[in-house]
Amino acid sequence: MRDLKASQGFAPSERMSGGYDERCAADLANVSEGRDLSREDRAWLARVVTGAVRPNRDKPLWDLAHALAALARFQGCRDGRDLVTLALDPGLARADAIAARLSGMRAGAGVAIDGRGLVLQDGGEGWRTTWSGLARLLALAEFVLTAEDLEQFATVSGWLDDLVAEPGSDGATFLAKRLARHLAAYRNAHLPLAPLERRFRAILGFLDGQRSFVDDDILGFWRNEMATGERPGFRTVAEHFVTFEAASGLLGGLESLSSPVSLDAAEGWEERLDASLADLAAAEPAEALAALLSDLPNGPKILTGAERDDLVDFLRLEPFHRTRPLTALRAASFGRVQSGIANRLRRGSGGGDVAERASCAEAESYAALQERAGSLAKHLARMLKIAAALRIADRDALPAETRAALDAAEADLRRVRRAGFEDRAELAAGFAAVDATLVRLAEETGRLEQALAALARQRPLEPAFAADRVIFAQAFAEAYAGEAAA
Repeated sequence: MRDLKASQGFAPSERMSGGYDERCAADLANVSEGRDLSREDRAWLARVVTGAVRPNRDKPLWDLAHALAALARFQGCRDGRDLVTLALDPGLARADAIAARLSGMRAGAGVAIDGRGLVLQDGGEGWRTTWSGLARLLALAEFVLTAEDLEQFATVSGWLDDLVAEPGSDGATFLAKRLARHLAAYRNAHLPLAPLERRFRAILGFLDGQRSFVDDDILGFWRNEMATGERPGFRTVAEHFVTFEAASGLLGGLESLSSPVSLDAAEGWEERLDASLADLAAAEPAEALAALLSDLPNGPKILTGAERDDLVDFLRLEPFHRTRPLTALRAASFGRVQSGIANRLRRGSGGGDVAERASCAEAESYAALQERAGSLAKHLARMLKIAAALRIADRDALPAETRAALDAAEADLRRVRRAGFEDRAELAAGFAAVDATLVRLAEETGRLEQALAALARQRPLEPAFAADRVIFAQAFAEAYAGEAAA
């Protein structure tokens, strides 16, 4: 999906980030430049490869299979190599060139030309394409054969051998299915949105095609999925909604995933994908703050292991910790319960049995989680002040209020009893190495604290927790009923 810009020839961009696949860009560029495709044909090829053809993304592959079947008959091909030669012939990149080549030849059985293009006459109404349509389909054939540095060349050539052996509608239909599976696997390997689209479709279906949702929609979707026997983690489902919301914002709506409108109908879709989708595909938004925490060095011990784990629990659903704090609470409390059940089932031992865990008797209350979040926010704010005190040596010129704050931070520093806080010079270097991370973590934890306070004013936490415990306990009991004795 990297740099799929019809107007720029799909040339690989220097602006690399992990979200776009340079291999896909190169594959498209090889075909587009080798055949000197027009802007319109390049755009068509990009849409087919990326699956942005609605309502049936596999229709071009069905057409390609029938075009190859017609050519196999028309040319009297002996094996798949003859079709490969046609597909890779740059002299057949233009409609007029194809028309000139085929019009002077005698057609084989079951195939004809009618002035506008090629016709496969094999029962029913047959199949036809124009010369320009055939030129596009041959470009697609070259892409399928040569993509990924010809890694699948032998496999696809073998399919063409099978087609030549049976060039009728049945053989074409079978080839179309093979090509559809082949290109679907290519999309999953190389396109950022492909692994996410199935997930998005399920969410869109649950939301009746709407982009907006609330905390209880996330809970409702999870309960529906649990009822099907899939047993997804609540945290995982919440992370899917994070990604869904991010993609919805980037693309200006996901209606194209549930309607016949294709991506190319939205003006500037290539540019918006190129500019924004890398962040979504390379590392889903739910992982950003958690990644910062995992990258913190072990010393000095600004955060203990337990504090890091708590922050991951609270912040892993970025930005829901500030926009949907109830979902963050549900994930931290009942997501941990579900993880415990899954771990028990995987290990077969350790801690309470499945039935005991499924009752949610040990789930941490929302009020307790709010208190813990507040303690973390205060601790990080304290660490920021200590970082400032370590950095600022000359304080005489500072306002009295600032000097007083730094003096208080110095007093705090003397009271801290943590590994790595003994040597001031080493401690200053340790803080300097994580300044930016510490600032962001402190900001986001402060926002979490504010969001939880606002939630508590709107929806008292204790009654909310009691109601949710009933819901989660029932869902767990039903989903894990067959393993309650484990």
